[in-house]
Amino acid sequence: MTLLHNISKTLQRRRNITWHSLGYDTHVRPETAQDWPDVAALTKAVFNADEEAKLNDKLRQQAANYISLVAEQHGKIVGHIMFSPVQLANAKQIKMMALAPMVVSKVLQQHGIGSALVRAGLEACYQQGVAAVVVLGHADYYPKFGFTPASNFAISCPWQVADEVFMLLELKANAMKNASGTVQYLPAFEQV
Repeated sequence: MTLLHNISKTLQRRRNITWHSLGYDTHVRPETAQDWPDVAALTKAVFNADEEAKLNDKLRQQAANYISLVAEQHGKIVGHIMFSPVQLANAKQIKMMALAPMVVSKVLQQHGIGSALVRAGLEACYQQGVAAVVVLGHADYYPKFGFTPASNFAISCPWQVADEVFMLLELKANAMKNASGTVQYLPAFEQV
């Protein structure tokens, strides 16, 4: 049984993803336009800059089929994750997404909020027929969700990065079997 299958079965049993963190109920739900100012404020506070918040805005403008989720506690946004479409030049028929950016309030990190956002986002991608997800991130964090170096699939990053930090997760078995090449991100990633 695959990790994604386990995630999917768990989420089917608990459609509302709620858990207990630091004495508060935390709920993951789809982002709405009303959340955008709070997501921007949280993102700027965590990254001590506004580039990631600008990236969120540009991705919302450039992609009609992005996935964006928030984690909230008592109506306050404490986490956010976004998935946007990417593709391979020689395999445009494969539906792929990139996980980025993701943010969790500094005081609530290490309490499962990020993990809940990733799992819920992967489930949403799976439900929308996404075959694979790529991420440029911490080599010690994303493998617990099933991500492995994208180079294992002959897939490369458009930027020069260490092999172990550019990862891929197949959401459909053997989706990347005959695929190879460099991932093409939306222009937003180059514009910030």
